[in-house]
Amino acid sequence: MNTYKNIIRNLLILILVSGFAFYVYALSRPVIYNADNGTLRIPHGASANLVAKQLEKQNCINNPWLFMISMKITFNERSIKPGRYSLNGIRNYTNLIQMITSQSSERIKVTILEGWNNSQIIDKLSKTLDLDPNKFNTLCCNVEFISSLDIKSPTLEGYLFPDTYILLTSYTEKDIVRLLVNHSKLNYRNHIDYRARKLGLTRNEVFTLASIIQGEAMLVSEMNIISSVYHNRLNSNMYLQADPTVQFAIPGKNRRLWNKDYKIDHRYNTYKYKGLPPGPINNPGLDALKAAVNPALTNHLYFVADGTGKHVFSNTNDEHNRAKNMVKRKRK
Repeated sequence: MNTYKNIIRNLLILILVSGFAFYVYALSRPVIYNADNGTLRIPHGASANLVAKQLEKQNCINNPWLFMISMKITFNERSIKPGRYSLNGIRNYTNLIQMITSQSSERIKVTILEGWNNSQIIDKLSKTLDLDPNKFNTLCCNVEFISSLDIKSPTLEGYLFPDTYILLTSYTEKDIVRLLVNHSKLNYRNHIDYRARKLGLTRNEVFTLASIIQGEAMLVSEMNIISSVYHNRLNSNMYLQADPTVQFAIPGKNRRLWNKDYKIDHRYNTYKYKGLPPGPINNPGLDALKAAVNPALTNHLYFVADGTGKHVFSNTNDEHNRAKNMVKRKRK
C-alpha cells in the first residue's frame, strides 16, 4: 500500500514540476517574430483563438496552440482588451499577454483624421501622450530614419496613417511613428499594391495623388471621379492645377487663394510644374488611396466646387467656364 501511495505521490510531483516547467517555458520562450514591423488589431469580443490565428497569419508566431495554452494557464482567456497594438519590442508571450490584457489606464485611444497633415497629427499625439513635438517632427524629416522605414519620400508627410489607435503610455516618439508608418505600409500592401503595379505607379506617386484627392474631396462618392480628372490630366501632359498643392506650398494655415498665389515658384505648385509634386501634401485615408488607383472611366479634365460639398465636372475648358459661371450665379 505504501509503495502504491509513493508512486501516486511521485507521479503528482512529476506532473506539478512538469506543469511548472512548461509554464515557464511557454511564457518566456522567445517565440514572437516580425514584431518590430507588426500591428495587431483585436476587435471587440475577440477570443484567444482569434488572436492566435491573427498572429499566425501575420507570421508573428508559428505555434498558435502555445499561445492558447499560455492564455489558459494564466487565466487570461476572458481578459483580452480590444484595440490596435504595436508589437514593437514584444519578444515572448509574457510581454504579449500583458499588453493585450493591460488595464485601460495604461493605454490611450487616439483618433487621427483623414487629410490631417503631419503638423496636426504631431500636435494631437504630443498633447495626448505628453511627448515632445520637436522629436516627432525631427523623426518625420530625418532622411536616414525615413530610409530605414523603406519610404522613398522627402518627409513622412502622407505616411502617418489616419485611424483610431490604442497606444501604450510607455511608447516613445519613435515607437509611435513606426507604428503609424507600418500601418500605412500594411494597408498599402493589402489593398493598393496590386492595382498600383497594374497602373505603373510607385508607392510614393500613389500616396501623393491620394493626398491631393483627399484635399479636394468632401465626399467619398466623388473620390474616384476626381481621381479620373487627375489621371486624365497626367496622361494628357497637362498641369494638374490642384489648389491643395498651392495651399501646401504657402506657409501657415490654409487660407483663401489669390491670383498671385498660383504663380509662386515652388515645386509643389501644380499650376507652375507639371506632373505630381515630390511627395504627399497630407495623410490620406484608405478611401483616397483606393480612389488613386481606381479612377472612374471618364473624359473629365476639370471640376469646380458647387458650394454644397459636391463638384461639377467638365470635359472641356468651355464647359468648365460655363460651370464656374453657373456656380457663381447660384452663390449670389
